[in-house]
Amino acid sequence: MKTTRIRSALFGLALLLTAASAAPAQTPKTKATPPAPKPIEDVRFPAFQQKTLPNGLRVVVIEHHEQPAVTLRLVLDAGKSFEPAGKAGLAGATAALLNQGTESRSAQQIAEAIDFIGGSLGASSSIESGFATAQVTSDQIDRGLELLADIILRPSFPEAEIERWRRQALSGLQISQEDPSYLASAALARRVYGDYPYGRPGEGTPESLRSLTRDDLVAYHKRYWVPNEAILAVVGDVKAADAFARVERHFGGWTKGSEAKLPPFEVPKRTKPEIIVIDKPDAVQTEIRIGQVAIPFRDPDYFKAQVYNAVLGANSSARLFNEIRNKRGLSYGAGSWFREATNPGWFQASTFSKTESTVEALKVALEVIRGLEQTPVPEPELTAAKRFITGSFPLEIETPNGIATR
Repeated sequence: MKTTRIRSALFGLALLLTAASAAPAQTPKTKATPPAPKPIEDVRFPAFQQKTLPNGLRVVVIEHHEQPAVTLRLVLDAGKSFEPAGKAGLAGATAALLNQGTESRSAQQIAEAIDFIGGSLGASSSIESGFATAQVTSDQIDRGLELLADIILRPSFPEAEIERWRRQALSGLQISQEDPSYLASAALARRVYGDYPYGRPGEGTPESLRSLTRDDLVAYHKRYWVPNEAILAVVGDVKAADAFARVERHFGGWTKGSEAKLPPFEVPKRTKPEIIVIDKPDAVQTEIRIGQVAIPFRDPDYFKAQVYNAVLGANSSARLFNEIRNKRGLSYGAGSWFREATNPGWFQASTFSKTESTVEALKVALEVIRGLEQTPVPEPELTAAKRFITGSFPLEIETPNGIATR
């Protein structure tokens, strides 16, 4: 596997956070030889049909008749990367408050309506996307679409609900800022991306959360929650023609908006690793993060990167976990992942260790990472990594919700 380009992106930054915790390091264990893997089954993503409404909403329908259930999942470009400067947390607030009141229903009425049909309804946001999802039984698909459309098209953002959300968000942020793991990952993101939106705290800051107003939420929703930037997946026990007709009835009146565009991003030029220490004098344990800007998810090498990561740290059979936990007993866990993004995402490896073994744990982690650069992966290990990825896929598409999420 040619991984030179992938490897070269992974050595720019190491972040250490000395953090309070009473957990001891793990006692070394001998890695057991796993059984031989079974032949890979030919599993494919289910067939789908799609249609674009006049307002630009793309509708994808997948018939999945194994269960009498339907998942309705809308995704669009409305994540934290589109937040104005100084308004960190706005994307999350907008999504979280969609089901807390509409022009015709209060938060309680929305909750009672979805509970009455035994379904679920909610919204959230990520680094680039906003999501709204309803799960209902197949005989309640029309009611599910009605409620989903109501919170997406006609949210009212009541002042009382905004204040309740703000109190909860500030409380949660206060807890997070005492969490060493959160602080380490947040500090790494800021160092990797600087002022670019990817490096901003998705949960916001105390200052930004206090500054958010109802007008901010209304404006953000109007600008980014638009049909021409959205895909609605309808997955489950439903006929495609019927699903398209129902979606058009409930979402056809959604007003088209402007295209959402991410700001340009230039990959930072780094010639040598950096080490950052956040000191907590009373700590007995250290959180360790190693990371760097990586590749965007549309990059031709994206799937090679996933195989690379499966070898390195995607699970408890990977090299980081085996070397740091099983062989050295320096930690209870270690792993790595690539964060997907339209612009270059980022790679992160993480572990934690007792304060006195911090340097050793960091050295071992870097040795494992650099080992992939210096020595080709043996064929059996490479095959096992590929099987891990392909073996996970069928589990991810067993249910309507799993399919819709993919």
